[in-house]
Amino acid sequence: MSNPPSIHKIADRTFAVDTPNILFATALAGWVAWYCWDAWHANAAVENMILILPVSLAGVALYCFVVAGCIKRVSQAEEPCLPSNEPMGRGLAIKIIGSMAMLAALVLAGPLIGFDIATFAYMLGMMIFLGERRILVLLLFPLVFSAAVIYCFGTLLATPLPVLLFRGQN
Repeated sequence: MSNPPSIHKIADRTFAVDTPNILFATALAGWVAWYCWDAWHANAAVENMILILPVSLAGVALYCFVVAGCIKRVSQAEEPCLPSNEPMGRGLAIKIIGSMAMLAALVLAGPLIGFDIATFAYMLGMMIFLGERRILVLLLFPLVFSAAVIYCFGTLLATPLPVLLFRGQN
């Protein structure tokens, strides 16, 4: 659950502002802008900036859309209908803690049993934990996802990932 938006009155208009999301997006946009600026000052050559500059511009443009989506005009009749700040339910807390534990297990198990097996087990376990019960989906999606991730990392990384079954380009 998210925090309720804060209400701000400017002149005779009322706005609901999702402040936590704006602060988080601002921190990300600030980091993106700083990274681009730092890369530009380190080496302004086209070879260095060919990917950094377009992605940075896209990140800042997306930031503008996020901020625009976090500020909404509210009529006087809608003010009482805004969500209240309620504590997180027990079921949601268990899902968050379980997801974090499974992600930590993926990170720890990857180098030991191979990232291909660890990724498959993580995807399968996470899907079961979150409620998926269709056998075909439980088997195919983690298998295809694991193969795609290992292939992409094998293609993009100079150092190969430790894998057990899939062999990438070494």
